[in-house]
Amino acid sequence: MNDPMKGVFRGFDIAGSGLRAELQRAEVVASNLGNMHRTGNAQKEPYRRKTLVFDEVLEQVDTKNPDSAKVAAGVQVSRVVEDRTPFPVFYQPGHPDADETGKVLGSNVDIFQELVDMSVIERSFDANLTALRTYRGMLQNTITNMSR
Repeated sequence: MNDPMKGVFRGFDIAGSGLRAELQRAEVVASNLGNMHRTGNAQKEPYRRKTLVFDEVLEQVDTKNPDSAKVAAGVQVSRVVEDRTPFPVFYQPGHPDADETGKVLGSNVDIFQELVDMSVIERSFDANLTALRTYRGMLQNTITNMSR
């Protein structure tokens, strides 16, 4: 017999996984902002911007049948990727990281891109919290209607 309660809390799990993934993304953005002034030269690379790659998590509907349909189960961070855009070059002869020609490599972190990312993270948090509240309300209404 199938468990009638299986999957009842799946909505919480999906929204929670979205919140966890966005929290990790916010930590990476904070790291980018905190390290954006680390410079370098030909021997020592400056700080390179990092981003996250998300993957959809799917679950088998029937664990005994590998050909059964898959349903959404949330999102997870699959890997951290370094941004390969070129480093900006500055002419600062007195800088500790300056080479013999006075050139310094700056970080490839763009503060405006990071601020846009933080705005997107904030909106994603709001969307996931709204989904949690909506799902909670649906379950409360279901329980209320079942007890009548």
